[in-house]
Amino acid sequence: MLAHLHHSFHQANDSMTQVKITQSLIAVGFMAWTTVSVAAGLPVTVATIQSAPWHQVFRTLARVRSNNQITLTAPVGGRVLGPFQRPGLVHAGVILMRIAPVGLRAQIAAARAQERYTQTKLGRYRRLLVHGFVARELVDNLRLALAEAQGQLRALKSEDAAQTLRAPFSGTLRYLVAPGAIVPTALPIMTLMGRGRTWAEALVSPDISRQIHADVHVYLNTGRWHGVGTIRNIGNRASHYGLVRVYIDLPLVAPLLPGQWVRCRIPVDSGQAFRLPVEAIVMHGDRSFVFIVRKGHALPVSVKLLARHQNEAFVQGTLRDGEKVILTGNTRVSPGSAVEIMH
Repeated sequence: MLAHLHHSFHQANDSMTQVKITQSLIAVGFMAWTTVSVAAGLPVTVATIQSAPWHQVFRTLARVRSNNQITLTAPVGGRVLGPFQRPGLVHAGVILMRIAPVGLRAQIAAARAQERYTQTKLGRYRRLLVHGFVARELVDNLRLALAEAQGQLRALKSEDAAQTLRAPFSGTLRYLVAPGAIVPTALPIMTLMGRGRTWAEALVSPDISRQIHADVHVYLNTGRWHGVGTIRNIGNRASHYGLVRVYIDLPLVAPLLPGQWVRCRIPVDSGQAFRLPVEAIVMHGDRSFVFIVRKGHALPVSVKLLARHQNEAFVQGTLRDGEKVILTGNTRVSPGSAVEIMH
């Protein structure tokens, strides 16, 4: 009997030992699985950051023009003066007429007389200065007055020359106003009918005109049609509206009619930026940032969004070319958390 009890006691001890060993193995296995899971980190997909040029886009409207017929308007109000051409065929570049603002000729004559008077007086005082009859200060003042008179005369002559209208292309000319007539600003004064391709004319501010260049592509859109044009020329002076004309060559097969309006997107400022997919950007309030992967961990970097084109974004920030930026999973990671790149 005692031997049987002793044998049963040993069997119970062995069973308890096996249970403890099993529990220990399970615990060790769970800890190992937890360690591996933590070390593996959150699965994410990434994209490679690339340095690329970016262009800011200026949006405006342009009107389609044609050499078939164009109506020239008065750039300023004033009197219509010659030289005039005989109605009929004229060649590109010839002077068609001049518009003299009322009183401009009188101002030029007065400025020319003032220049001659000051120059004569300066010559007389220079001779008196040699003999000591006048002070040098008077001669210096007259020299300054002569320079001012000459500057005023040049400005008036330049204004007068700016109102000279020339034929933009060869064609048939017809005047709409009589010689010597006084016309207001923007009044139609002549028509010119010719032959040639259509082009588009856009009006931009002087500031924008200094940021765009000839031979740059312009993206055109009418709703049903879209195409690419090229900037042919940029005006060198503002019109009476205070805007600068930009002339755009259109594609040969563009289904556009003279007088039609076209939406334009003109590239202006350019520079280097980092290009990455749009979904990599995380917004938090008014801040935007991305998560990059460094040494297996997610690091947030603040960025400034410069431009967006379809699914690509151009940003500035403390990034490096070739770094990996997190795409999927960027809303679940936190700064410094371990991540695992999924391929």
